[in-house]
Amino acid sequence: MSVSAPTVPFFSDPRGNRLESWTTRSIVTGHELWLRGPDQVARQVAAADPEYRPYSPDATAGPVWTHALASPRVSMLPEVASLLNLLSQILTLPEPPNVDSALCLDWYKIPVAGVDPYQWQNTRTAELVSSGKYRFRYQSSMQNQAGRTLTDILCDVINHDVLLQHANVILDVPGHDSKRYVSFGSRLAEAVAYRRGTPMIRVSSKSEFRPEAKNLNSTQKASILEDEFSVSPGASGKSALIIDDVFQSGSSMAAVAKAARASGVVSIQGLCCVRTMRR
Repeated sequence: MSVSAPTVPFFSDPRGNRLESWTTRSIVTGHELWLRGPDQVARQVAAADPEYRPYSPDATAGPVWTHALASPRVSMLPEVASLLNLLSQILTLPEPPNVDSALCLDWYKIPVAGVDPYQWQNTRTAELVSSGKYRFRYQSSMQNQAGRTLTDILCDVINHDVLLQHANVILDVPGHDSKRYVSFGSRLAEAVAYRRGTPMIRVSSKSEFRPEAKNLNSTQKASILEDEFSVSPGASGKSALIIDDVFQSGSSMAAVAKAARASGVVSIQGLCCVRTMRR
């Protein structure tokens, strides 16, 4: 990736970030990789290729590169380059507890300075989620089209992320009324599993009905989600990918991940469609 040197320090948004830029340089012992992005990106790179180690670059790296990694390889692996290009386009989120990495296709809203946030427009991805969850709930053909489009995008992300490709089971995040109907997020997880030929294990809910997470504060969420989910022992020893539609605080994903760890899952990645603008 050819980049010009950044001129201002990187600002890390605690809600999520894209990788702003990256570049490599050959050295006698291999190559250096410089990143301008959040810590989570550097951890994903190191997980994708354990040959990378933290490195203190010389002054030419400049103070605005956030991370420098060194590898004994002559050049970067193609799968690492694919991962970096992907992380430049989608959001890397702070990992919820028990989740190794969490990614999101896009924000829910498009911020506009000086405009009331309630008037901000949805991103394209949020429009698809909104159509699938609410707008076309009683128009199955249009709802299905939104679901198929999101499934295409989610599968394309997995195809470019070597860490997500390692998942050999997919988990959903049950909706608040999962006893009566399958939520849009759960159906997305099922569609991705079917498309990729990856087994899906449905996560079970203890409660017949629970309040929607978006209407609760952090204390209420923690209380309601405590031991709410369970995962079949069939997931033991496997690597799991949790698929969801909306990421607000990460508490629901964390609760599923906790149940998955208890069932013996060894690694967990999270992938969702949109991140709300709330902190």
